[in-house]
Amino acid sequence: MRSCLSIEAADNLRNPRGTALPGPWRLRHDEIVLSQKTRYAIRAMQHLADNYGQGPIQLAQIAEAQNIPAKFLTTILSELSRFGIVDSQRGKDGGYRLAVSPIDITYGDLIRLMRGSLALVPCASRFAHEKCKNCLEEGDCRTRALMLEVRDRTAELLDGVRLSDHIDLVPAQADSEG
Repeated sequence: MRSCLSIEAADNLRNPRGTALPGPWRLRHDEIVLSQKTRYAIRAMQHLADNYGQGPIQLAQIAEAQNIPAKFLTTILSELSRFGIVDSQRGKDGGYRLAVSPIDITYGDLIRLMRGSLALVPCASRFAHEKCKNCLEEGDCRTRALMLEVRDRTAELLDGVRLSDHIDLVPAQADSEG
């Protein structure tokens, strides 16, 4: 179901005097998007999945192919290595490879590892639940009820797609609407 208010329309909301509406009336895309670190981790893991079984891939190759700063990629791959889904090999022929088959890693798993949760609000998190500050009691909060449904549908989608799955690309202009 699509919103009756497009992103462009919401970004251009005006008050009766014609000036842009401040604060919460403007969409804040940065509050609901994946962090840059999580997006880089996904791209690095996709690269490793595409090269699964071909031996270690050098960090510079991953960084260049995926347009990820090498220093940041080092940190991300180190973290993924601590989680046990990436192996690293030192030396001249060293690099990184998946420690787990791409068929055994879902996008939901990866996002949970990097972000901690798929939920958009802390009270809707299944594994990192926190009561929201300055909110209603959880049983009385309709926002929480909605966010639980969003979390469950997001989990259903992301847990059903594996790193080994083919994902069709979408032309850039086709994804510009929210």
